[in-house]
Amino acid sequence: MKIFRFIFGLFFILFPGVVIAQGGEYINSYDTNIAIRKDGVIDVSERIEYVFDAPRHGIFRTIPQVKTNDSGKKYKLTLSNISVTDEKGSVYTFVTNTEGDNSVVKIGDADKTITGTHWYVISYSVAGALTYFPGHDELFWNAVGDKWEVPIRTATATVTLPQSVPATDLNAKCDICTISTTGNSVLFKANKELQPSEGMAVVAGFPKGIVAVLEPEELVPFFSTVIGKIVFCILTILAFFWYILAPVLVVRKWWVSGRDPKAAMGVTSAWFSPPRTRSLRDLTPAETGTLIDEFANLRDIYATIVDLARRGYMKIIETKKGVFNFEKQKGWEKSDVQVFEKELLDAIFETGDRVSLKDLDLTLTLEKVKGQIYSSLVADGFFPENPSKIRTKYYILAGFALVTGNILLTIVAAAFGTAMPKKTPLGAQGWAIATSLKNFLASQDKQLKFQAEKQMMFEKLLPYAIAFGVEEIWAKRFEKLGIKQPTWYESSTGTAFNSVVFAHSIGRAAAVSFASSVASKSSTGFSSGFSGGGGGGGGGGGGGSW
Repeated sequence: MKIFRFIFGLFFILFPGVVIAQGGEYINSYDTNIAIRKDGVIDVSERIEYVFDAPRHGIFRTIPQVKTNDSGKKYKLTLSNISVTDEKGSVYTFVTNTEGDNSVVKIGDADKTITGTHWYVISYSVAGALTYFPGHDELFWNAVGDKWEVPIRTATATVTLPQSVPATDLNAKCDICTISTTGNSVLFKANKELQPSEGMAVVAGFPKGIVAVLEPEELVPFFSTVIGKIVFCILTILAFFWYILAPVLVVRKWWVSGRDPKAAMGVTSAWFSPPRTRSLRDLTPAETGTLIDEFANLRDIYATIVDLARRGYMKIIETKKGVFNFEKQKGWEKSDVQVFEKELLDAIFETGDRVSLKDLDLTLTLEKVKGQIYSSLVADGFFPENPSKIRTKYYILAGFALVTGNILLTIVAAAFGTAMPKKTPLGAQGWAIATSLKNFLASQDKQLKFQAEKQMMFEKLLPYAIAFGVEEIWAKRFEKLGIKQPTWYESSTGTAFNSVVFAHSIGRAAAVSFASSVASKSSTGFSSGFSGGGGGGGGGGGGGSW
């Protein structure tokens, strides 16, 4: 079968005329009559004998509405009085629409198909088709356009003047035609069959004064007009601001108001407590972690869970390695918990007093909790504005810059926008304290023997170590100091308590489990599939069937 297709295709390439003669739709005759009126308008009538070889609805005719001179200037032709009939004068159904510089006439009924031979008489008037020279007037018309999709076996064009002129004053030209003149008309007849995309242009020149001067309207490019020039100047100024000045202003904004003030206390290598608010409340692990890197992230959330368990609001039960249940221990409605902590507890125990982490859907809750963490830090005076909202504004700016091709501003807005959130003096001091605490938790120094006497030190600072991402380093310092299993944690694995194993389980494994509980949801709440869920003259154009 493939061989036959190959042979047929090769035959079509080598002998297109033979193939066409044996099949395929075509135009048997294409006769154009052009009557030039005294007012300078021309009336065009195209009589087309179209042969369909398969069921089709009808034909379409593309008529150019613009012509271009030798210097590239464009002029508008005004089309009017479009009508379509058959050879007997019966009206066809048709619609007209504009596509670019063309008017497209679509003829036929979408609910009916036709085959065989059908006649189409397309009539229309054109203003602006004539060209006026110092010594004569002229019609240069593409009587058969070079955009037809089918071959045309015979083609003629007749140009008729509004009055008779001497034969010596009537000039005509067509490169592929035989030409004959009678009285006030010129007949052009193609001397060959026209192949698809092959047209026939005719020229008829006649004495001046026979018809009125009706010049076409020049299509002046918008930016060549007065208004266009004003708009161009405005756009140039905006482009200068957007592509050159805007990146500089973003950097200046960061330099002037995006950098943190210098903390009164420098960073130390040993600090044993978190930053405090003006009311002397210790910042929670989530708030402290957010203060350090200015991002409320998933690690801050599950550090909060560990801290809430340590404070007695829940028990964390590891039923098997990496699988956790949460069990409610006491109420928190009137307890000393922060707004975001209460939001998280309410969401975790919404369905009961004992829940499995893998069954929780905290997608919407997490975003709300993160927002509340930012709000808490702003309310307590550590940030003047919500860091997330500041970054979001610059990320939007970077996205818009990318769409408009402003690569420099895209890079600058994304990079400096990330660093744009600014701490207050209290926030800078809190950051120094938090960083000092992180240094202490991450230190490899084992000389702090008082830790062995105070298990509370291990448990109290573990959530902060999780928020900082150094929980295993912190636990390593207690590995051989006899730390007991916390009362708020229960392991069903049957192994002896080990601070390092415990920290790894509560940190890394909890992070994976907690992240997986929300990873199957998109930001808009949909489930992921992985979770199961003619130059110079007028006229021309072309057409074909549909």
